[in-house]
Amino acid sequence: MIESFLLAIRQLQTKKVRTLLILLGISVGVAAVVGVTSLGEGIRVNAVGEIEKSHDLTLIEVSPGVSNGNIILITESKVRAVREYGSIVDPYVKDAYVTPNKTYFEANGISAKYMDAKDLKLESGVWFEEGTYQIVLGSDIGEKFSKIEGAKIGNAIDARIRLYQEEGRAIDKDITFMITGRLKPTGTETDDQAFIDINMAKELTGKDVYDGIMVKLDKSGQTQAARTAIEKLGLTCYSAQDEIDSVNKIMNAVTLVLAFFSGISLIVGGLMIINTMIVSVYERTHEIGITKAIGASELDIIKLFLSECIIIGVLGGILGDLLGIIFSFLIDSVGRPMLVAQLGIADFEHLTVINMQILAAGFLISLVISVIAGIYPAWRGAKLDPVKALRQL
Repeated sequence: MIESFLLAIRQLQTKKVRTLLILLGISVGVAAVVGVTSLGEGIRVNAVGEIEKSHDLTLIEVSPGVSNGNIILITESKVRAVREYGSIVDPYVKDAYVTPNKTYFEANGISAKYMDAKDLKLESGVWFEEGTYQIVLGSDIGEKFSKIEGAKIGNAIDARIRLYQEEGRAIDKDITFMITGRLKPTGTETDDQAFIDINMAKELTGKDVYDGIMVKLDKSGQTQAARTAIEKLGLTCYSAQDEIDSVNKIMNAVTLVLAFFSGISLIVGGLMIINTMIVSVYERTHEIGITKAIGASELDIIKLFLSECIIIGVLGGILGDLLGIIFSFLIDSVGRPMLVAQLGIADFEHLTVINMQILAAGFLISLVISVIAGIYPAWRGAKLDPVKALRQL
């Protein structure tokens, strides 16, 4: 086998220009795949990073589940069971209210533990007192109340909630809340919500079950185990990992499609190898005849030609990875400032990401394409009749 590679190297050295063109053809295709894949990976990494910055990875939101068409409610017993899996476990209720000016808002009945779990911070005012109809507003709903209702901290706000009795009859219940505080913006759904004491919220609605549970863990690495255990109780869980998984799935699919279309250029490189090897078989017909006449087998001829293809694939893969790194750097240097300036998005460190998996994939693609492209010419050379081959000058 070593002898076949030595012969292949000497053969490629005799056709330097032809070999260089083949290497360029295959390496440009690999560089395109590496560069585009690094772009997709970079976008994925940045998107996941933004989610991790804006979401708490140690937080799990639990809601009622569904089993065999039946709703699994969050009862006190369920809450006690969930308490085994988090450092902070706090149930809450939520209901929709409307003001006389038709301003709709969602009020969550919570306790102090909920505030700690969600890390809610006041921008102004104070938190509500337990056992009172005081209310704290999210930043967006607070702004809406100020503009539409003219209500600020220290003002009372009238609201109405619609309740349904067992027979389905609707009853409207009026309540007056006293605004005591306003939260700092979070960039999440919290900005559109209001918060009241959970005991008063349950008293208003007569609920004996909860709408959800906020579970806070000590470390993000505990999230999956806790989530699996809670879901076994029949409840539904949501965490920031769901968004990360969705981004990963979407970007993996997008990257695969981009790599596929950019990899079309590899077909050109493969065709160049096939064409070159067929020409090489024709030019070396007499040599092949002599080789077979002195005892070489068809397998030896195949090894000889495939050795050339392997060398081309290895060199093309290495050169393609190097060009791909340069291509990735150019995309990052030109594309990142343009995206930041034109789209007005937040600045980020890199638009592209190169890792060993991408480089290894580029190298393997080059090697596989080269070997596949050389199979037919090698087979054709191996099948030559030695007598006819020797007759050719």
